[in-house]
Amino acid sequence: MTLDNRTPAAQRGGTTLGLIIGLVIGLAIALAAATYINRAQLPFMNRFQQRPGTPASAAENWNPNQDLATGGAPTAGSSAPAPVASAPLSPKAIEALGQPPAGVVQGADGNPPQTAPAAPAASAPAAAPAANLRYIVQIGAYGDRADAERQRAKVALAGLEAHVDQPVVGGRTLYRVRVGPFDQSADANKAQKTLNDAGITSVVVKIAN
Repeated sequence: MTLDNRTPAAQRGGTTLGLIIGLVIGLAIALAAATYINRAQLPFMNRFQQRPGTPASAAENWNPNQDLATGGAPTAGSSAPAPVASAPLSPKAIEALGQPPAGVVQGADGNPPQTAPAAPAASAPAAAPAANLRYIVQIGAYGDRADAERQRAKVALAGLEAHVDQPVVGGRTLYRVRVGPFDQSADANKAQKTLNDAGITSVVVKIAN
């Protein structure tokens, strides 16, 4: 009777121990699988890692009023290097080659050489007559029509009538707010002073008539 009572208890203890061992083995397998997956993903992450962002393109930083501020100044570093002139030969070196120096005429019968007369300087061409110019006062150039219209309204409050041009520059449509044109520079300067007194920045531009 005693042996029969201990057998179920031993069986229950063995079952519990087997469950614990199974759980430990399962956790170990899951941990090993997770470690393997993380290590396997690192090469792909490095391969497809996003490169550092490049600077903003020139189109995003494009300023339509840049030409007014710079005045068309040349870009630094764009000038070509000046050519190096070759050193002329000395008269003695030319005589050693059996040729008289440039600008010197050999005298006859062994007479001393004579210097050839210098060629007369060419007269400078007559200056071309200046083109007939007119003057406009440009308040600004904008990439949005609404901004140009708002600036035009400010000019109207200052007592001047402005208009909006729509040139295409570099494949982009600009909206330029301008006053004029004027036949005399004094009139353009007067309009510019009126804008300055109203707190509106402007520039006088010459145009061909």
